[in-house]
Amino acid sequence: MFWSDKKKHKDTDKRKEPKELQAIEGDREGTSKSQRIREEALANARAARAQIGEDTLDKIAAAMTKKQQSATEQAKAQIKAADSDRVVDEILAMIDED
Repeated sequence: MFWSDKKKHKDTDKRKEPKELQAIEGDREGTSKSQRIREEALANARAARAQIGEDTLDKIAAAMTKKQQSATEQAKAQIKAADSDRVVDEILAMIDED
């Protein structure tokens, strides 16, 4: 019955090839799906921009820029960028002073 083993191996090899091809085709479909999602997102953004209006968007951008330039926001950014151990040491030192 050694011939039956050969058939099983041949069948197994044949079954692997279509799965590999399906995986490659799946990647292609995924790319086109992501492209469609991007196009849909851009269309939604354009529609929202048209509905809101340029003046309102400019006001929002100015308010966001003003907030980012505030002293509090700058301090937050510096703390995030600083070494965490140093920040802890400074906070503990401030607590000890009081």
